[in-house]
Amino acid sequence: AAMNGLTIEEATSKFQQVQEAYSVLSDTQERAWYDAHREQILRGNDDGDPEDPFKTRIDLYKYFSISCFQGFGDDDKGFFAVYGDLFVAIDQEEEQWEDLDSEEDHVTMPRFGSSRSPAADVNLFYRNWLDFVSRKAFAHADKWNLKEAPNRQVRRAMEMENKQARKAAKKEFNAEVRQLVKIVQKRDPRVAALQKQQLKETQEKKQKEAEEKEKKKAQEAQEKKDRQEASRLAEEARWAEVKAAKEEKRARGEVVSEDEDSHSESEEEVYVCEACSKKFKSEKAYEQHEKSKKHLQAVEQLRRKLMKELQAEQKAQAKKEAEEAKKAAEEKKRKAAEKKNNTKKKKGQSEDEEDDE
Repeated sequence: AAMNGLTIEEATSKFQQVQEAYSVLSDTQERAWYDAHREQILRGNDDGDPEDPFKTRIDLYKYFSISCFQGFGDDDKGFFAVYGDLFVAIDQEEEQWEDLDSEEDHVTMPRFGSSRSPAADVNLFYRNWLDFVSRKAFAHADKWNLKEAPNRQVRRAMEMENKQARKAAKKEFNAEVRQLVKIVQKRDPRVAALQKQQLKETQEKKQKEAEEKEKKKAQEAQEKKDRQEASRLAEEARWAEVKAAKEEKRARGEVVSEDEDSHSESEEEVYVCEACSKKFKSEKAYEQHEKSKKHLQAVEQLRRKLMKELQAEQKAQAKKEAEEAKKAAEEKKRKAAEKKNNTKKKKGQSEDEEDDE
């Protein structure tokens, strides 16, 4: 700065202008808007008639340049004071010159705040002002004076053209205010701080998710390793049992073929899906198969089949038990009748013996 004959403040101002120009050139939409309103921004006015209150008494275009404020402090000429007063003035003008035909009452827009405003207030301000819609009538845009209409038909045509002109003027004014809000938002150090904080939180969240993913991956790998180790130990135990059984056969003098289990030993480990009657050479292939739609359908069909067989078996068992209970009751009844008959016979024999005596 000293080499170019500039003070630190002047150099800082120049640097901010360069940054703003670069920001505009980098944004296609913003650059197009600036190109369309270049003369108004350079002159710092919108060619409005200050005597026409239906348009606006506020010179919006001078606020598109960073020269309208000095620094980002809360002093009278600082960023927050300048734009805070501007948005209050826009809102007050809306309330003063709102369309009388509107059925809604004016609602005060959120204030711009200061450098110490909380994040919630900052977000509320931009959320509302970025969707700004003017409530003014925009009668300044009328092309015709209805009092000059020679007849009713011409008057209606004039009213239609005036209505379209007001609509276009309102749309243009809304676009100007919204564009200004976007520019202010880009310059606002509070927004930059919030974005930085959000970026930090997002990065921390992604890092945490990545760590949890790696932790889960490591845990799954360890579980797989444990399963493989358990499978290996089980296989060793099985072959130890086979070997012990062979030794017992030899001890009893039985003939044991040396290649009796050689084929089994050479076989690869196979994963079998009983529901689908399929075999898989790897655990990964089997796990993928378990997630397939066909496998899930086969499992459901097998479940239904087993349930049906179980119900049929239970029904048959119940029927069998009922028949056995019936037979037992009949047998008990038969034995009781037989016992009764035997008792009668014995009693008759006793009476006959007494008569003989």
